[in-house]
Amino acid sequence: MNAPADNVVCELRDVSFDIRLPGGRELKVLEGINLLVPRNHITAVLGPSGCGKSTLVRILAGLLPPTRGEVLAHGKPLAGLNPTVSLVFQSFALYPWLTTGENVALGLNGRIIDPNKQAELVTRVVDRVGLEGFEEAYPRELSAGMKKRVGIARALVAQPELLVMDEPFSGLDVLTAENLRNEVITLWQDATTDPSSVLMVTHNINEAVFMATRIVVLGANPGQIRTVLDNPLPYPRDYHDPKFIAVADRIHDILTHALIPDEPVIPLPAAPVAAPAPVTRAPRFEPLPNVNLGEMTGLLERVEVAGGTADIFDLSVEVGKEFGRVLQLVKMAELLDFVDTPKHTVILTALGRQFTDAKVNERKRILNQQLRTLPLFAQVIALLEKQESFALEEDVLLEEIAVWLPGLRPQPLFKTIVRWGRYAELLGYNADEHKLYLDRESTSAAPATPLPDRG
Repeated sequence: MNAPADNVVCELRDVSFDIRLPGGRELKVLEGINLLVPRNHITAVLGPSGCGKSTLVRILAGLLPPTRGEVLAHGKPLAGLNPTVSLVFQSFALYPWLTTGENVALGLNGRIIDPNKQAELVTRVVDRVGLEGFEEAYPRELSAGMKKRVGIARALVAQPELLVMDEPFSGLDVLTAENLRNEVITLWQDATTDPSSVLMVTHNINEAVFMATRIVVLGANPGQIRTVLDNPLPYPRDYHDPKFIAVADRIHDILTHALIPDEPVIPLPAAPVAAPAPVTRAPRFEPLPNVNLGEMTGLLERVEVAGGTADIFDLSVEVGKEFGRVLQLVKMAELLDFVDTPKHTVILTALGRQFTDAKVNERKRILNQQLRTLPLFAQVIALLEKQESFALEEDVLLEEIAVWLPGLRPQPLFKTIVRWGRYAELLGYNADEHKLYLDRESTSAAPATPLPDRG
């Protein structure tokens, strides 16, 4: 989106952010981000878990300096905190020993203000978010929704030009979250007071379509902007409106293709050709979604009840999980050959049916067998087998994972490997010694037949 300079609150220009890992290696979190935050818009940053959404907004707020690139506020390079921004954190982040009014007053950032003026500002903003009468209440006396309102009031008391919210409605019940979404829209629409602009991070597609006038879709590994969509739907918005559904479906398609791309069709050669010389290729490692077995199994069972086939969008509604989370669960099931995913459809394979119908020990055996077919698990097993003790320190494996998958944070992936390997009785982990070890009894009992080529 191109916008006149005087209509841009702040901007990221070719911003990248890296994390240095133990051993000196670098992990790319964000790469080449170019983003304008225009005035008088609600901009939603949407993407899968781990794509760097929270890092992006912290760089924009001046809480983190970018590794490369620059941050501009009103066209000028930013040094330190962004004076146009107030931030609403994902957690409540309230001081339990302070009252509502005192917690809100912290948003003035220690500014030297006449006490009467400060009291006036706090009273006004507390009233704006619907907390009048609770100025003297402590956080323990407030519901989750009221605590979130305190966080919003604390951000608003400084009269920011840009309100930045990092997944502000996560952890709230459905009705409370819906009410707060509408209230934030109302606050933004009030032309007599700031904020004139809102930037929000979310993983909820419907939330982004419901609130935002612009939607920035991020990809992962590393975080990059896949597309920026304008959302011209008028307020108030209706989740059941065909135009609303069309926008949500378009974003579904973008994220689905990013996480579960259809396999490309490779045409057969027109005529016989000479066989090429053998080429030794490094294994292609695919990251494991950060999901647990119980969630995935429950999803497979729901597909089986539906006759073995389900639409992924309908499935998300039926199981009551965010679409991005359902994508991750389906991705893991697909990696294990439990489902096929043509377009938007999830289809149980014969192995998937066998797994869902099996008892616990049989499920473990099937999972043990399938995990071995994944290049990442196969490489971990190969490393452990080379050790005299059949064990490796966690830090060593973290460094190896960072090399295999340089676009990912290794710690969450390591935990996923441990969780799934333990259940399958394939791997063990000693938390006292921080060591991963091979379940030798399970490995020695593994079938000697060749495994399918997965990489």
